[in-house]
Amino acid sequence: MSQDDTTDSTVSPEQRIDEIKSSISEQLEKFREIRNGELCLPFFGMTITPAVVNDVFEDLLTKKDDCKGCLNIIIDSGGGDIDAAYNLAMLLRKYGTEKLEFIIPRWAKSAATLLVCSGDRIQMSHIAELGPLDPQITQLNPLEERLETFSPLHIESTMEMIRNEFDTGNEKLATGLMERLQFPLTLGRFIKYLDISEQYLTKLLRTRMFKDEPDKTEIISQKLAKEYTDHAFCINIDEAQTIGLKVDPLEDEELDIVWKIYKLNEERRELQEEIKKVEIKKSIEDLPPEILDKLPDSMKDKSKPTKTKGTKEVNDGTQN
Repeated sequence: MSQDDTTDSTVSPEQRIDEIKSSISEQLEKFREIRNGELCLPFFGMTITPAVVNDVFEDLLTKKDDCKGCLNIIIDSGGGDIDAAYNLAMLLRKYGTEKLEFIIPRWAKSAATLLVCSGDRIQMSHIAELGPLDPQITQLNPLEERLETFSPLHIESTMEMIRNEFDTGNEKLATGLMERLQFPLTLGRFIKYLDISEQYLTKLLRTRMFKDEPDKTEIISQKLAKEYTDHAFCINIDEAQTIGLKVDPLEDEELDIVWKIYKLNEERRELQEEIKKVEIKKSIEDLPPEILDKLPDSMKDKSKPTKTKGTKEVNDGTQN
């Protein structure tokens, strides 16, 4: 439960979720007052997809008279589709013509990093994270019949390892590795994904955050797209400022309000997960044993309504 809310143990999860929604609305209104009445939208637990772009578009259509050219986005997202993130960024610019700011209490990783770089300024708490933009490719390994996720950055390191084995190592091993590689044109397509991320980011930075300093954009874009060794790398506020992004700390009353909103939303997410577990358990409890035995372990686990506190799944920005 949120530390800021004392709740009756007799309140159902559904009732508590309604209470949380009301509390979030109150906190958003407080934040809006601090921002001189500017429109503030929460993007929480959002995996960025084309469907999300549709939803945000429809929501903004109802708020266009309330926007008045100023838009503040409080975001908590592990990423999603890079093309959808670019489209969403351009949409938000249509409404935040005078001011577009992104506030990050905890996460804006992968494609969400591209999104938050589309505005004028980013505000981060001291534990907030951005992430590298190298896309994560999910492909079926035909030899082992399982899905594998990798970054296009891994392709060059793999090729270098093979070259070294041919030159100074085990030629048989190098040949075996070569045989396991996918068709060269496919590898080339994967490598081009890096250029897509870099190109999107350069366009966004050059036309908003660094419109008066365009020379900075390519350096930042290349860094975020190609120079971090791991997709999960923690780009905190200090790192973000070091690479040149316009980032300010989220502090004082604004930090208090935004963090309350984040914690309330986390509680809501956990309650929603518990409701789903109970529903799954009810849906399968009357099934015959011979059918229950055939269900995957993952479904059986979900049928057990156990509470897990302090955990969070972060979408890695997988691009299929």
